[in-house]
Amino acid sequence: MKYDHLIQAIEDGAEEKLRDIRDSRDREIRDIREREERESGQLRKDLLAETKRLIDLENNKRMYSAREQIKEKLARARQEACLSVFQEAAERLSSIRASPSYEAFFEAVLSEITESLNSEKIRLHIDKKDEALCRQLVKNTGKEVEVVIDLSTVGGLSGSTPDGKVVVRNTIEDRLVRARERMNVVVFSGLYGDRDVR
Repeated sequence: MKYDHLIQAIEDGAEEKLRDIRDSRDREIRDIREREERESGQLRKDLLAETKRLIDLENNKRMYSAREQIKEKLARARQEACLSVFQEAAERLSSIRASPSYEAFFEAVLSEITESLNSEKIRLHIDKKDEALCRQLVKNTGKEVEVVIDLSTVGGLSGSTPDGKVVVRNTIEDRLVRARERMNVVVFSGLYGDRDVR
């Protein structure tokens, strides 16, 4: 009988030990599941955040690339338009000497030269085609002027001090180059920031 009680006690102890082991195992399983759910939830959040960051980064790259392509196309279009304008201007101005307003133009650029040099003696560099007109207009300057026929130009003239240290270029070609440079500054400024350049 004692053995029966002893066996019963051992069985009861074993049964309780098994219950404790099962309970402990169930708690561990629950803890593991809860931890996995928390970690998987955090992992999902982290993955979503990283995916969103990568999508935003890709969108920004594409938008930047698209803006740069648009700027390049716009710059090319403006450069082509400027080139076209100046080519047309050069073609039209190639026959300026035949225009009735050429004498007034020549007188105006001659005046600019004499005012810019502000010297008693001036050397004018002209095209042979403008010699008669230049000699006629020089009489009105009140300055001592040396006329040198050493240019080949569609119109206008250049001037210098007798020593050649100061030169004022006022031919049609020079004026077109300066106008193109100013236009390039305006176009560049419009594309890249300073909108007040004119």
